[in-house]
Amino acid sequence: MTLTDGGLQYLLASARLNTGVKSGRYLFELKIIESLNPAEAQGGKARAPAPRQLVRIGLSTKDSSVFLSDGPDNVCFDSEGFFIHEKKKSKASQKFGRGHVVGLLINCDASSPNANTVSLFRDGSRVSEPQPIPDNLRGKVLFPTITYRNVTVQINSGPAPLASLPFTCRMLNSASKADVELIPSPKAQKNQVIFPIGLPDTGVFDWADGFLAKNPSFTELSDRKILDWAAKSGLWRQKGYTWRASNDKPEMGFGIPNMDDTSVSRLLMDIAPTLQRNFVIMELKDNLVASQRAKSLKHFGSFDKVATVVMGEPNSEFKALVQELLLAEKKKKAEADRKKKAVEAERKRLAAERQKKAEAAKRARLNSQKKDAEKDEDEAKAEDEQAEDDAVDEKMDEDVPPPELTDDEKKLTCRKLEASDLLAAELAKHFADFSLPSSDEGFSSVRFEWQKEGECKKILQEYVHEKKMTQRVETLKPGDWFQEEYKKWQKAYQDLKRRQMEWKDPTKKKQLLAKKKEEA
Repeated sequence: MTLTDGGLQYLLASARLNTGVKSGRYLFELKIIESLNPAEAQGGKARAPAPRQLVRIGLSTKDSSVFLSDGPDNVCFDSEGFFIHEKKKSKASQKFGRGHVVGLLINCDASSPNANTVSLFRDGSRVSEPQPIPDNLRGKVLFPTITYRNVTVQINSGPAPLASLPFTCRMLNSASKADVELIPSPKAQKNQVIFPIGLPDTGVFDWADGFLAKNPSFTELSDRKILDWAAKSGLWRQKGYTWRASNDKPEMGFGIPNMDDTSVSRLLMDIAPTLQRNFVIMELKDNLVASQRAKSLKHFGSFDKVATVVMGEPNSEFKALVQELLLAEKKKKAEADRKKKAVEAERKRLAAERQKKAEAAKRARLNSQKKDAEKDEDEAKAEDEQAEDDAVDEKMDEDVPPPELTDDEKKLTCRKLEASDLLAAELAKHFADFSLPSSDEGFSSVRFEWQKEGECKKILQEYVHEKKMTQRVETLKPGDWFQEEYKKWQKAYQDLKRRQMEWKDPTKKKQLLAKKKEEA
């Protein structure tokens, strides 16, 4: 069942079975037990994503996103009657909702006339024609997956169906070993929580992404991941998902009170310790401040708590990752430019084609008495000119070299992201409290990824000293002497201002001059 407190009511939840089908024909069921309607905070500028209650049932590969309709490696039916693969959505079934038993028939039996298809059944009756499994998923092990929001569902893998079909079909729980692949349950062990610690704008977020790519068993807890989750859940964001004020604390900007008040982040920190998972706490500023680290550590009492310091000269592995990311950015930009040029070229071609047709029609009217041979010659000449233009365009496309990194880019050890890691105001307020972690704080271990502890201490001290010399200090408070002198100045300033206004008034100026003359 989904959690619905705060902003969690707007976010999708997902679950994937640990048994995948690679051949045969099997049934998997779910029943929607209840539909939830959590209360919403008033005063929002945007509407909640529709529909409020949503269920998707389908198949996904083992290493794909657990959210159905996110990426090419899954396929599904949803409760609104759509069949979805990647960005393509088509009306293929009837709707289903609370109280319905929904069955997903997975047919990977090569001898069946409906091989490599999935079908949907509601309360034992077929509500969709067999839909073909996309080509990129055929031959792969496919795991039954559900994605849902504001509902409680019962999952049934067998051995007996909740709603019998018009024909005999084995449930997934009774599958032949040769037809399925089972992911074994993880061995009971102490879960880990990792706190990456590094200076702003030195590649800490790229390091975290690289770590998560190599360690898929870890889940990141951070505001930037909440934004990713919201995007997968279909929430509209006022400034789009590419915009963020900083990487550490991006503004939510949904116009929905329960999403914009960071309640989701607080709830996740309360929920996470109850789950048997490994976590990465990617909070850059909080991880650098000892008092904030202490608050985070309290949430994960029984976990193996590891502080990972990433400061100084990166190792060769991270440098290679940076080069890969920079090259990927250049390729993406080059591909976008190529598509833009192609669209512009196609627009010009169509415009030229329309112009030629208009000119041909005009010539036809003016030269209606010309011989057929002369007309054929003109048309042949026009075709030759068009062929030459196409050949030139193709040659231009072929001559474009693939993007490569420059010598200066190859020397970079971290890349500049679109947004800064930390807002200037946040940095100015907290940089003096930055410190390295120690085992005395409650960490099971402290790892230094790039440089040794002594070098990291020196780097941090130099960074804080440099900021003290250049940053505005937000925490300074004036003393009593300054407050007294400031009051005197304010009084003198108001007196000068009053006298200036009087001098500007012709009547009062005349009086002041007369008084001054009399005093003299």
